[in-house]
Amino acid sequence: MSKRTADFIIIGGGLYGCATAYHLARLGAGRVLVLERGAICSGGTARSCAIIRTHYSVTSNLLHAVESLKIFSHFDEIVGGDVGFRRTGYLIVGPEEHREPMLRVFRTQNEHGIDTAILSPEEAREVHPLLSFHDVGVIGYDTMTGYADPHLTVQAYARRARELGARILTDTPVTGLSLAGAVKQVQTPAGDFESPTVILAAGPWTNQILAGTGIRLPYVVSRHKVITLKTQRPYDPHWPTVKDLTTPDKIYFRPETGGVVLVGTGDHGEPVEDPDVMQDPVDLAHVERISGLISNRMPAFAEAEYTSGWTGPYDITPDWNPLLGPVPGYEGLHVMVGFSGHGFKLAPTISEAMAQMLVGERPRLPIDMYCVDRFQQGRALHGAYGIGSIS
Repeated sequence: MSKRTADFIIIGGGLYGCATAYHLARLGAGRVLVLERGAICSGGTARSCAIIRTHYSVTSNLLHAVESLKIFSHFDEIVGGDVGFRRTGYLIVGPEEHREPMLRVFRTQNEHGIDTAILSPEEAREVHPLLSFHDVGVIGYDTMTGYADPHLTVQAYARRARELGARILTDTPVTGLSLAGAVKQVQTPAGDFESPTVILAAGPWTNQILAGTGIRLPYVVSRHKVITLKTQRPYDPHWPTVKDLTTPDKIYFRPETGGVVLVGTGDHGEPVEDPDVMQDPVDLAHVERISGLISNRMPAFAEAEYTSGWTGPYDITPDWNPLLGPVPGYEGLHVMVGFSGHGFKLAPTISEAMAQMLVGERPRLPIDMYCVDRFQQGRALHGAYGIGSIS
């Protein structure tokens, strides 16, 4: 067989591309080829804050997050390799109207083995002594949440995929697709590659790759900013990740190496036309606004020092949930896109389900609710907290 043919071609060498390649190879899917335009983990995954939480109000998200957490926390035993997983716990603070939705989510989480409960301010300060709850109506706590290293995670999946026979070609950008007929052609500067099945796992760059096909998927790209702050006292690495639903930016923060706190946002971000045209420097106005929100929640950070910042792309669908599976009208073309800022934590089981579907098996956890044409069918997924990355 030619080295330019494969049973499955995956476009994108980020977390979803490499994890899906691993699962296809594990399932004995035949010749699996990944094409990555740069280096492994050089796109959106590289900018992820890599928080692994299970608090979702959309049931399918919750179930995938719960099962994916189990994999992250025992990754070396289940997949193989070190992903740098650190368990911190997760505090979620919100207005009083979030109490009932939070309790409903907690009941479902508890049924699936996740240790969650409502805390009093006094109880919450025992796990995070710097927090102020003067403007908070409800506090939830998950003891099992943590975070991982995005680079280590992608490299682990890529290494295991290669060990099982998958090929991963880096520095091989896709310049065009030909979708006519049973065999699809993927054009690159190194020549054309052929396969009956193409999986697009290129995140925010997906519509660019599809530009010549007449297909445009329903998502937009936005620019999100992450900063790190420090005070004279090193930020304790054991303090929990915090999600603050009382803030307009829906900020979250977690410990980061070097005794600093890492702060990101769960809002829509700034729209961008081209995910390649994003400057890394974070503007001073953003730093000042986020610093104010942090000092409201942690008064000890009133005089915090800004230490670093970067930007990353979100690919956001109308309901903030991913588009997964076949593209209607284009047999053999499948997509994994639109994760809207919460793709990292769902990757182990969604990539597994995608691979199982591609080889004709029934997925262990379903993904049909994320179908590409659900908006035309009036089946958008709505969470209890409104639109956003905690849906």
